[in-house]
Amino acid sequence: MTSRQLLLALFAMAVLCPTHGNTAGSRAKAAPAKPMKGTCDTELILAKKFADLGDWKNAQIHFVAAANETKCQDESLAGIEIAKRRAEAILLRNGEIYEAEHQWSKAEALYSAAASDPSLRDTTRYVAGDRLRSVLQRQADARRWKEWRDTIAQWAKDLVGLIVFLLSMILLVFTIKSIRRHRRVILIRPFAAPTEEVSTGLNIQLKYARLTMNNPAFSRASPIPPFLIENLRFSDEVEPIEDLEIAGSKIPFSSLQKLFGRPRVEVTGGFDGVAPMGNAYSMVKTVDSSADAFVGRQIRVAVPHEQRLDLLDFAYDVIVKASSAYADI
Repeated sequence: MTSRQLLLALFAMAVLCPTHGNTAGSRAKAAPAKPMKGTCDTELILAKKFADLGDWKNAQIHFVAAANETKCQDESLAGIEIAKRRAEAILLRNGEIYEAEHQWSKAEALYSAAASDPSLRDTTRYVAGDRLRSVLQRQADARRWKEWRDTIAQWAKDLVGLIVFLLSMILLVFTIKSIRRHRRVILIRPFAAPTEEVSTGLNIQLKYARLTMNNPAFSRASPIPPFLIENLRFSDEVEPIEDLEIAGSKIPFSSLQKLFGRPRVEVTGGFDGVAPMGNAYSMVKTVDSSADAFVGRQIRVAVPHEQRLDLLDFAYDVIVKASSAYADI
């Protein structure tokens, strides 16, 4: 055989060998595989392992797989029954825990799914249905109780609001009356003087003159009509209006008095205290300026007794002018 013939023979073998191999492989692939021995035994082993771990769902899956072979069917069916009972018992136990913790929505979802699950036993579905009915009833009772509590709370809130409103109205009425009383008074402001001692003495004389007017027998002032004495009020004889605090909020009644409680007559004045003859003066102002008046008097300062008498006479003059102005408006 020549070298050329040898090369041709080798080429032909190289071409024919892959084709023959692929055909044999295709035939081998197309042939059905024989079942492995011991398959159900393996499934039973896995099922028991999951059962020992408490994973009853996966244990049931492997028991079902093992039941496909006749030799493992009895043991597999018994295992399926146990797995189903244990899994369903755990399911119902979880529902009891939800109920004990008052997690009604979770209990409702669990029992609703269990009651309609065809894979569960009839007994378990009936128990789940009864518990679902009980849970729904409890939820309805809880909703009614909450609605009742909300209604009571709203009533209480409305009642408190009504009481606060009525109390505010009552206080407002009394405040208006108090403001009206303050508008019908004579306000004597502290008189100015060179020293605090002189100012205190002059204010004492003014108060003394006011008090003696109530008994004309002791008064050195001109006679004053009795009805005026009975209705005459000075600012320090009327209780001041104070702010009121309700529920942490302050109602500014005193500010209302300052805004709307302007007195009918207001008296201001002073005394210079210059020796030997000082001057005392007073301005009487009325609310409508219709009866304004001025009072002035010389005061003998050198002698204390004479100064006291002159200041008392001046005080009477001021009170008479203020009273007359009060009566004229």
